[in-house]
Amino acid sequence: MVIKPIWMIPASHLCVWKMNKGAIFLLITVFFWGTSFIFVKIGLEEVPPVTLALLRFAIAVPLLFLLMRRSGVDHPGSWRKREWGPLLFLGLTGVTLYHLFQNIGMGFTSASESSVIIASNPVFIALFSRLLLGEKLSRLKAMGILLAFAGVVLVVVRDGIAVASSSFLGDVICLGSVFSWVAYSLYTKKRLLRSSALEITAFSSLFGTIFLAPVALATEGVTVPVIPESWLSILVLGVFASAIGYLLWNRALSEITASEAGSYLFLIPVIASVFAFIFLGERLDCIFFAGSALVILGLVLSTR
Repeated sequence: MVIKPIWMIPASHLCVWKMNKGAIFLLITVFFWGTSFIFVKIGLEEVPPVTLALLRFAIAVPLLFLLMRRSGVDHPGSWRKREWGPLLFLGLTGVTLYHLFQNIGMGFTSASESSVIIASNPVFIALFSRLLLGEKLSRLKAMGILLAFAGVVLVVVRDGIAVASSSFLGDVICLGSVFSWVAYSLYTKKRLLRSSALEITAFSSLFGTIFLAPVALATEGVTVPVIPESWLSILVLGVFASAIGYLLWNRALSEITASEAGSYLFLIPVIASVFAFIFLGERLDCIFFAGSALVILGLVLSTR
């Protein structure tokens, strides 16, 4: 008996959320991405940020190509027929530039400011998907997106915003990560008409890793972690946050609109805060629960 992975199961075979397969993928994805902050924090205790991004995708890429081989999506004879340009662009924007802008920007600005900027991703995805892809954005969905964004702002700045003298530069750099992810998501949505989500994820991750390597070596040198906890965090980030997370995100884009998919990203700070409370002892207060309620309400409205 051959067991198919979840991203290859037809929507009609799913017994829950039959008409909302994309929602299942996205809830799994934001769970992995929300909990990844704990493992990033552990990994950064020994490994510099760009090298950490390189190592996690160095683990993700072989896994993705193994999945592609076992799923029968691809065979070597078809490689020469690919349009490499779009895949290079997706690797550059979704892997290399996204992680570089985010990691470098956070070095110049506070965590709270950068979190708010990065959390604006769904707003820009909705805006540009309307302008570039012609997706409909009703007043109800627009209101839901704004409510969810307001909720995220409450969650991430409930301890206040620390403004540093160089924060403007950091904010601008972090904004680069937002536009990188928007470009990656919208172009992936377009490419899914011609290629599979697994194919796009595998090759874009490969090229993004290749682009990251010289940057990591030039700026941080050769860093090999020695602590078992560091390797465990890199393994978790590579398998779940990078390989499976990126794959399910792209698979979801083939099921629902980009603006709807983007709305689920609002859940990431909420999930991250809950797990930081459980494992790192960070506090949760009334403002957090109020913000989380707004996020959930906004998500419901924006995905109706």
